[in-house]
Amino acid sequence: MLIWFIYLPVVAYIGSAISVDIFPEYYGIVPMLWGNVNFWLFVLLVPFVCNLRDFVWKYAKRMYRPLPYHFVQEIQKYNLPDYRPRMDRFRQAVNKVRRIQRLKRNRGYAFSQNDSDQNKIIRVYDTTQQKPLG
Repeated sequence: MLIWFIYLPVVAYIGSAISVDIFPEYYGIVPMLWGNVNFWLFVLLVPFVCNLRDFVWKYAKRMYRPLPYHFVQEIQKYNLPDYRPRMDRFRQAVNKVRRIQRLKRNRGYAFSQNDSDQNKIIRVYDTTQQKPLG
């Protein structure tokens, strides 16, 4: 449409200035056409009416009979959080719980004592005396 708005005055003015015989039907058309209210009304009204049916159809289809991909598009458009668990996140959570359970089972050494018992044993043992040779 933009190209036509540029093309029309070029052909009407420059073409008629070069030779009247090239485009005789375009001579004087620009002021008559662009000065007419009906022309501008139809330039704006016709594309609107032609697209109105498509817009109404899409609106009715999305509002009253949405398909699953319409819901996905809305979730993506409005950046809504999805509260359903994802399998990869679920697997990660399960693995983390299993690792923690393994750590709890394997904590400490088989020969370790409580700190209070170990301190008593160390304090009772006298390091100043030597062992008898024997």
